[in-house]
Amino acid sequence: MGTSQHTVTKNIFIWILGWLSLGLAEEGLRFTIDPSPPFLMVLFTLLIYSIIGALLGSIFGAMTSFIQPLFRRLKVPYNLIHFSMAACIAAIIFLYVLLFLLNIGLSKNTPIPFLKSIMLFVLCIAVLFLLPFFYQRMERKGTLFISYLSTLFPLWVITSLKLNRNKGLLPHFLQIPTVFHLTILILVSILCFFIVYILLSISKRYSPKWRNIPFRKTVLLSFFLIFLLLFLLLKSENHQYAKDKTGNFPQDKPNILLITMDTTRADHLSCYGYERLTTPHVDRLSREAVLYKNAYSTDSWTLPSHASIFTGKYPSKHAAHAYSDFLNIDPSLHETEKEKQLNMPPGIVSSIFKLSEENLTLTEILSEKGYRTAGIIGGNFCSSIFGLSQGFDFYNETFFNVSKDVKIFLIYQALSFFFSFEDFFAQYGYIQKRIASQLNNAAFKWLEKNHEQPFFLFINYFDAHRPYIPPPAYNGYFGETDNSILMQHNPRGDVSYITAETNLVVSVVKGSHQLIPEEKECVVSRYDGEIRYLDHCLGLLLEKLKALRVYDNTLIIITADHGEAFGEHNQMHHSMTLYEEVLHVPLIIKYPSTSPRKGVVEKRVSLVDLLPTVLSFLNYPIPPEIDGEILENSDHPIIAENYSSLWNYMVWGKRFHRDLRAIYQGKEKYIWSSNSLNELYDLERDSREEENIVGKFPHKAEIMQRTLDQWLASFEPPKTEGEKVKINKSTEEALRALGYVK
Repeated sequence: MGTSQHTVTKNIFIWILGWLSLGLAEEGLRFTIDPSPPFLMVLFTLLIYSIIGALLGSIFGAMTSFIQPLFRRLKVPYNLIHFSMAACIAAIIFLYVLLFLLNIGLSKNTPIPFLKSIMLFVLCIAVLFLLPFFYQRMERKGTLFISYLSTLFPLWVITSLKLNRNKGLLPHFLQIPTVFHLTILILVSILCFFIVYILLSISKRYSPKWRNIPFRKTVLLSFFLIFLLLFLLLKSENHQYAKDKTGNFPQDKPNILLITMDTTRADHLSCYGYERLTTPHVDRLSREAVLYKNAYSTDSWTLPSHASIFTGKYPSKHAAHAYSDFLNIDPSLHETEKEKQLNMPPGIVSSIFKLSEENLTLTEILSEKGYRTAGIIGGNFCSSIFGLSQGFDFYNETFFNVSKDVKIFLIYQALSFFFSFEDFFAQYGYIQKRIASQLNNAAFKWLEKNHEQPFFLFINYFDAHRPYIPPPAYNGYFGETDNSILMQHNPRGDVSYITAETNLVVSVVKGSHQLIPEEKECVVSRYDGEIRYLDHCLGLLLEKLKALRVYDNTLIIITADHGEAFGEHNQMHHSMTLYEEVLHVPLIIKYPSTSPRKGVVEKRVSLVDLLPTVLSFLNYPIPPEIDGEILENSDHPIIAENYSSLWNYMVWGKRFHRDLRAIYQGKEKYIWSSNSLNELYDLERDSREEENIVGKFPHKAEIMQRTLDQWLASFEPPKTEGEKVKINKSTEEALRALGYVK
């Protein structure tokens, strides 16, 4: 019995060592792609690999204890420990090959991948029966431990890179495009083994006591693991910055709290008449505030809309928007030819202009007056690389994208056939977007340190943005949804809700599918659940202000940068149209208790009016070059703009090969399009914009077109050349996951 237990224990140790080594190798590979992985995620992954190694080692150890007499009877030239080591490595390679075969079997039907899989299955069998001889020889030389680890890594590299060839999962320099590169990789792996082997031999010659150290393998592995974890922890970046601020603080001035609820439609807030109770805390706040029933964004996506809030200018003036010069290129050209003519790299990298430093922002004005300023953001388009962090003393933009783990780590790839890790991590803010509780944690810490001086705090909550996957308690808040309706849009074998939702959106926007009521109910219920969760966190934020005794002296602004489409005008998502569902946003302003203002305002207002309204309330001068006016007195034209871009065109198709401008006058709304497909709607009679009356009333369209032309002629467009955004790999991957990038 003791011998059997000893055999099982040895097998457990061997298999833990093998799987943990695989996890460390994969973590090192992930580190080349993402230099700042979440530390807890690293620990969690290595723990999972250790558990898997222990379970498989127990099973294999129990099996080998039964076949041990057979090995002795057959006089096999190696022992069961050598066989167990080889079996562990063969199992890892086998699982890689099996996953590859399943993936191509579910998506393709070509002979070459199957032949490749058969060859790699043969490799598994060869590894299982040939490696034990190698280990037998190495044990005689006293280098069994290092031999085991050194063979694991090159075999894993060869297998995984060969299977994932040209799939975009790995950095270019780690891919294997040719047989020559594969040969080089094998030779380098062999060379690395011999270097390690020689170093170990030298160390043993000068350290004869090494053999006498008890548990030396365990100690060595533990030290290596601790070193790696400390290295990853020290290398991780927090993606936030803080500037020390000294000087005089403004006296007798209120605090300013600006909250943008990304992608939140006005008509989905209960205080705006929505039938579901989505926003009880915001409703309560609105009863002691001014609620603007008809507030409008300046664009239908995050960057230009936020830039308008901070500058008081429309997109044509602040120029933080999409790069639309590609409209002068023939739309029938292939995308790569279009890129060549524009002399720009593929994708999103050169398709956006950031907010230039020539623009004076609300944050900069308040900072100059002595306010402490902080920005805490949940969405990537508010990142500092887009220029919105100008003037902030503290800017928190920590993002996590654990979806890389699903693509790189073997165990996640295997389990993803049964469970969606992407959906699970997204609910807790570790994929694509940060959830409200994460932003609140950062905001509470900052408030605790800075609430005693006048502050300007900007929080960009991102919960309502796709994917519609609220935390568990709110996932079925408005009734359990039948996800199987959406899962039909997934390829075979894919169990991810996020993938299904993305495929649905793409098919609707591209016109290949029309959203049916059951699908709409599913996504809208989840969307409303996200808003309900956001409202809960807003309630906690307001309670924090009260606990710190700054609530009564804080000007609180709650708005949204844009809305979202759910089948209207054959659209889902946003950023491509200027219809009401993406432009009509909530706007609620709670004034300090010293100047209570309450009520409901019916007139149309624009988000460009926020900057002059705040400065007027603080008795600070208003910049003369802005478009906005004080909300109480504003009577300027309400305008919205949308500049198309190459990346938008590449993702969504030729339908969006145009620029748009919208203007409101009276009950009419006019939408100019650069492709001459102009639209006119009577919003009083047709609030859903279903009947285009531009042909019936061309005179009204001409009048509104002249107003647009006069406004454009009233200023000289800024020179934006040189202000293109340089997007890093992690940001581009996050935007791709959110549906912005192809």
